[in-house]
Amino acid sequence: MKAVRIHRFGDESVLTVENVPIPQPGPGDVLVRVHAAAVNPVDSLVRRGLFAVSDRPMPWILGWDFAGTVVAVGSGTTRWAVGDVVYGRPSLARDGSYAQYLAVDAGEIAAVPRTLSLESAAAVPLVTLTAWKALFDLGGLEAGKTVLVHAGAGGVGTMAIQLARHRGAKVVATASGDGVELARSLGADEVIDHRGEDFAARGRFADVVLDAVGGETLERSYNVVASGGALVTIAGAPNEEKAAELGISVHTFVLDSNGPRLSEIAALVDAGELRPVVSHVLDLDDVAQAHRLIDSGRTRGKIVLRVR
Repeated sequence: MKAVRIHRFGDESVLTVENVPIPQPGPGDVLVRVHAAAVNPVDSLVRRGLFAVSDRPMPWILGWDFAGTVVAVGSGTTRWAVGDVVYGRPSLARDGSYAQYLAVDAGEIAAVPRTLSLESAAAVPLVTLTAWKALFDLGGLEAGKTVLVHAGAGGVGTMAIQLARHRGAKVVATASGDGVELARSLGADEVIDHRGEDFAARGRFADVVLDAVGGETLERSYNVVASGGALVTIAGAPNEEKAAELGISVHTFVLDSNGPRLSEIAALVDAGELRPVVSHVLDLDDVAQAHRLIDSGRTRGKIVLRVR
């Protein structure tokens, strides 16, 4: 099969398109013919050696978002059959989805949303699972509370806005340029253009803050969380001491795969409550261009690789 592998860490030039053996599904696995794979910032972090996901020897196949068709099932797998069309966020510890075939644990996948193309479906799992865990499992966001979503036009931000709106929360997002209108179109009640307004000047107005930016944005976010609220970051290290002084909680996490939750998410998509934002669809051979785009930090929504 054709796959994109890295043999060492580095910039996008280390991504090589190669012919490699098709993986074999182990017990509890399914083998999926991948039709589309999404590109996420974590892919770049792994490529650069900044995020350790495995101690297995290289080369590695990157990519942890996909949609495709089941073509074989491993022993003990009863939930799925050949011909099922599925999507998922597979384990970071195994080879990923920048390939024509992917062996994946049967518990990490779900039936694709019926209303989406496979390119759009591939853009859903990682960012939506991330937003769900941050907002609800860790942040405790409920109806009537206020959430501040940083980078509201990004991959996680676009889904976080919609999930929070569906839950009945008041949604404030930060964005810039055409991202301001995008965040509004997804259901944000207010959008702060961070190039012209200081979100921290509003004081402690948010019950939950979801930070996907890190750096100075993370540091300034502590002081906008209301007493008893939560700050959840996917872009930095929590400062527990600072959080304790302010009477808030602070969290970060490594996302777990979650097939049953993906089934819930698919139902929300098909009900019209969630829609993925895909800004670029490129061929697998154009993976280096996709990584240059993700490294720019200026993309809207998701980048998807079409696997022919």
